[in-house]
Amino acid sequence: MENFSLEKKQKLSNNINKINEDIQKAKKEKNITKNIKLLVVSKKRKIEDIKIIYDNGIRYFGENYVNELLEKYEQLPKDIEWHLIGHLQSNKVKHLLEKIPNIIIESVDSVKIAETLNKYATQKIKVYIEINIGETETKTGADIKDIYNIADKIINKCDKLELIGIMSLGNIDNKDEFKRMIEIKDEFCNKYSIDKEKFIASFGTSQDYYNAILSGSDEIRVGHTVFEI
Repeated sequence: MENFSLEKKQKLSNNINKINEDIQKAKKEKNITKNIKLLVVSKKRKIEDIKIIYDNGIRYFGENYVNELLEKYEQLPKDIEWHLIGHLQSNKVKHLLEKIPNIIIESVDSVKIAETLNKYATQKIKVYIEINIGETETKTGADIKDIYNIADKIINKCDKLELIGIMSLGNIDNKDEFKRMIEIKDEFCNKYSIDKEKFIASFGTSQDYYNAILSGSDEIRVGHTVFEI
């Protein structure tokens, strides 16, 4: 068992090193100078495995489910920056913000959820608008036609929210969707006078993060490739 534990630690460490090497390789290939954020998706992963990743220097973790996130928050170091990347129900907002007031919400997909977050926030909350970039019925996120209504509400009416990015879970390695995300990022920054260097376009997962970086992603969300043994 001890040998297995040591092997697991080494394998997970190697996984993180490989992803970081890929990030640097992609940046060099496209002459990218900006920071690329590695958000580790830790849903349904064991606490002991997340601790191994944490011990390898990772401080950004993403969870899909509020109840699971709250359990992990209690058991893991408090310097972790937690991101909720799954669909957020209005009835979970109050409890979530009471427990983790500095949570980053990547899955704002309606005016209603923005208003609810603003109602219960006790401090400024950073949020992303989640976009259904492929306009796929089986995927979550706001329809493209609705995203400016949501942005207007956040920026002009929600004083407790700070819009810092857009996020999508599109179809794997779809370059057209990658391109559209960057176009929307540029449109947002121009329309709302936002600094493009600070506004985040989050796309790319375990299967396509390398090409996502080449296409302009500021944040990749990687789970399976991190925890694969």
